[in-house]
Amino acid sequence: RLHLTLPARGECVELAVARHLSTADAPVHYVENSLVCSLFGLLCWEAIFAPVPGAFFHPFHSGPTDLYSADFRSRRTEVFARCLQRLDDGAYRSHLRQVYAAKQGIQSPFVHWGALDETLLDLALRCIPAAHIKAWCLRLLDDLRANRAGMPDLIQFWPAEGRYRMIEVKGPGDRLQDNQRRWLAFCAEQGMPVEVCYVQWATA
Repeated sequence: RLHLTLPARGECVELAVARHLSTADAPVHYVENSLVCSLFGLLCWEAIFAPVPGAFFHPFHSGPTDLYSADFRSRRTEVFARCLQRLDDGAYRSHLRQVYAAKQGIQSPFVHWGALDETLLDLALRCIPAAHIKAWCLRLLDDLRANRAGMPDLIQFWPAEGRYRMIEVKGPGDRLQDNQRRWLAFCAEQGMPVEVCYVQWATA
């Protein structure tokens, strides 16, 4: 746990914590669910958009119609396996950058283009171990509807050291939601660096 007392400046509590903790050598980004989902969406783009019969029936779909079906993953087993294999053989960094460049702006049910720029992608690929990205992807695939939310609000990177930490922020009177507790527990079990930051506003 991290406890902070910050001056009230009229900004949201997550941005206040990000500004307080961020340094030139250790930037903090407010990502919430966008980063993990975007990494998954880029890594597994070919599986998500695989031409499975019935998944797409007009050119304006932003995602497959069976996205939340019980057999979504099983209908694409080989393609997902190929995507995740890149995390094991080291090919994922170049692959993610290539997909980011090639698919820029194309609608996806997972990639948050407005939140993911090249700087954030580069920091993530430099600082987050492949094993952690794989664990996130597998958890998402266990239940795409339930697990795509509840991730920590902030992520801080130490690019010179190749490490990171995630921070869930709670302002005065706020409490952890069930899906947030599940994500925090999962991250702790996987040995991922994660903290909960409780904030109080300074009084005059």
